[in-house]
Amino acid sequence: MDKENPPAQLNADYYRRKNLTTVESVKSTVGSMEPPPPPPPHHPIPPPHASAGTPPPPPPPPPPPPPPQPPRPPRTHGVVRRFVTRAKNVAGKTLRVGGATIGLVAAANLALYYYESNQVDNFFGAAADDDESTDNESSKQPKHKKRVLVLPFDNLKVIEHRTSGSIDLQPLLDQNNKQPTIVLEAKELVSILHKAAADPNISALYADFGEGMRHPMGYAHMEEIRNAIRIFNESHRVHRDPNVHHNPVFAMMRNGDPKPSYAFGHSFAWNEYFLASAFSYVHLQARGHLDLFGVATTNTFLKGALDKYGIKAHVFRHGDYKNAPSIFTDKKYSPAHLETVKSMTSSLNTSIRTCIENSRALNFDNVMWQSIFEFGSLTSANSEDIGLVDVIPPVDPLLSLLNVNKKEAKKKKKKKSFMSRLGANEKDDNEDEDAKKSEGDKEATSTPRKKMEAKFGPHESFTKFTATDAISLAKYKQMLNKKDKMERTRKQFNNTLQKMSETSTATEMILSALGWVPGEASSSKREKVAVVTVDGTIGSSLSYEIIRSLRQIRQDKSVKCMVLRVDSPGGSVTSSEAILEEIKLFDKPVICSMSNAAASGGYYIAMNSEKIFALPTTLTGSIGVFGVKFDASKWAKSYGIGADYYPRGSHAAAMHPLTPLTPGMKDNIARMVLDYYDYFKSIVATGRSLPVEEVEKVAQGRVWTGEQAKEVGLVDALGGLDRAISYAKKAHTKTENVEVEHWPKSSFRWEDLPELLAGQESSYLNIFHALLAVTMRLEDNAESGSVEHFLRQLKELKFAEKPHFLMTMDDKTAMDLIMRGE
Repeated sequence: MDKENPPAQLNADYYRRKNLTTVESVKSTVGSMEPPPPPPPHHPIPPPHASAGTPPPPPPPPPPPPPPQPPRPPRTHGVVRRFVTRAKNVAGKTLRVGGATIGLVAAANLALYYYESNQVDNFFGAAADDDESTDNESSKQPKHKKRVLVLPFDNLKVIEHRTSGSIDLQPLLDQNNKQPTIVLEAKELVSILHKAAADPNISALYADFGEGMRHPMGYAHMEEIRNAIRIFNESHRVHRDPNVHHNPVFAMMRNGDPKPSYAFGHSFAWNEYFLASAFSYVHLQARGHLDLFGVATTNTFLKGALDKYGIKAHVFRHGDYKNAPSIFTDKKYSPAHLETVKSMTSSLNTSIRTCIENSRALNFDNVMWQSIFEFGSLTSANSEDIGLVDVIPPVDPLLSLLNVNKKEAKKKKKKKSFMSRLGANEKDDNEDEDAKKSEGDKEATSTPRKKMEAKFGPHESFTKFTATDAISLAKYKQMLNKKDKMERTRKQFNNTLQKMSETSTATEMILSALGWVPGEASSSKREKVAVVTVDGTIGSSLSYEIIRSLRQIRQDKSVKCMVLRVDSPGGSVTSSEAILEEIKLFDKPVICSMSNAAASGGYYIAMNSEKIFALPTTLTGSIGVFGVKFDASKWAKSYGIGADYYPRGSHAAAMHPLTPLTPGMKDNIARMVLDYYDYFKSIVATGRSLPVEEVEKVAQGRVWTGEQAKEVGLVDALGGLDRAISYAKKAHTKTENVEVEHWPKSSFRWEDLPELLAGQESSYLNIFHALLAVTMRLEDNAESGSVEHFLRQLKELKFAEKPHFLMTMDDKTAMDLIMRGE
């Protein structure tokens, strides 16, 4: 049978007719064939059943043209696309890592908060009691820890305000220092003592004066600290105004016993004993002594030294009692200067004696005090005989007292646990009272206490000491700061939940289900009382800092009152005026609180105050102005150097240190000093509502103590910073729950580092250093005789470059400003 020739185009009908059964055979056949020639134009084969006369169907329409392809993007688009893709990947990874980091940080902060919160709660909470099996009512009462707060006054530096200039770098400079200095602001220490008085876990205060206070403290600071110690001693009272000296009208009894306080020292000077006498008991070492010589002042006079070097100090002042420039014009006290010193020291001694007599319950008359002043050093035995000290132990008894109380507490605890296991708690009340009495008698005569009494002797102060642990001042301050931080955090969290519950009922229901009880949310913008502290000599640097703070305070609408705290002996005229004018722009009430000193320029800036508070030992007043111009022409002439100037009669020549003052120059400086003084008296008359004639009587540069100033009308009331703030709250805020904000803010500036490292060298020595340095260099180079060399060395005498117009109380402040060129 002949094979059928395949059609020119393979189709399904052909394969059906050939009855092909498998696809494999077709594949093999097709695979072995030669590649077919290109197919002819497509003409569909008519179906077999179509007749010959039927016309063929029309050809199908041509296929549509392919859509136009978009232009191929340039190569740069691909680079951008890859960059975007990679950036998305990196961003995604960063977000994942950042989210995980944020979660870890949040978890760490939460854990830290929980740890610190537990630490604070355990520190200020009640003591744990292991014997919980008793059913007595007394066992249900919280048992507080018994701690004694130790105050290291021998190594404590009390300052007015912490600024860059008050940072103590000595611990960094002296690594071998075994007793690093503790620096505290006066208000910080007072606040710590007030909180310790209210802390049930603090049962006593213990002040260690050692061999004396290494860092001097102002009398006004001592008064404020004494007042805080008095409040601690009277912690069983509720004080309506704790800033007022003890008066039964201002205190009400409450449950509890007074807390004892102790002061121990190897010896005490007059100012140290003034502070120590505020404690309940004063312990003086057996071989120690009391140096109660009263207040003494020492002044240095430089006129002889200036004459030796050929330097003339031209002083222009108004008022016989403006004694600050006497350091340049006198060789000893003038009658007016001596009168001021006698009045000031007498007033200070009277105030200190009164405080000591009230604290120690003494009844000394003037004759007795004068005998003490003139006798000299008092031995410990003599001091105990006349009632100035209570105990004269051979060593500090603090550690011995703590050890005895610990041993007795441990023994009592063991006995109580043993008796509870025997069922001793089922005895009647009478038997319990008898057991307590007998137990107390045994404890009083226990072996450890007998040994201690044999060493120190029996005394009431030892019996009232119940503390078993001692806590340092630094540690207690740290825990108080943590407690305040925890309270602020909890308050902020509570305010947030309160706001959430107010905006959503569902949130309120969820929080209630979780046991959260909504409270009154505190306002985020409480009323404020701004306390601005002017601490130190008023110069250009301090005035800039104070003015910047005042401008920031004026922009805060929540500040309702400002308390101006002044601890300054004065300063330059222009700097004091700049501060006063800025205070006048403050449209809210201003209350002034004077610290150790607020005199001359320090009193000047307080003249826009509604009310002025001062302490009895504050030094204030000194209403006066003086000018100083140094003439070094005679000193230069001794080396053959002279100076001339043109035009003749020019006042500009007064700025040159080698130009003698002419009568016209002197008249010009005197006129300026008189103008400053008249203006000073006018603002005092306006601020204190006094006639100018009355101001003149209390002015003339005279220094007054706070007690004297109140009598002559220069201050309104006696009290410290706390009392001034309390008055501001009561008089000028709606509630006393206000925020007290202190200015200027504490900061450290690197540009102040050289001044800090230079230390607190006396300005009296600085002038000698300058004179000696120039003289020695000139004598070493006398052969050269170079005028240029002389002028280079003359730069050491910056204090002689220009006239100085100052409002200062003392000569030291005047020297500081002059040496700084202000």
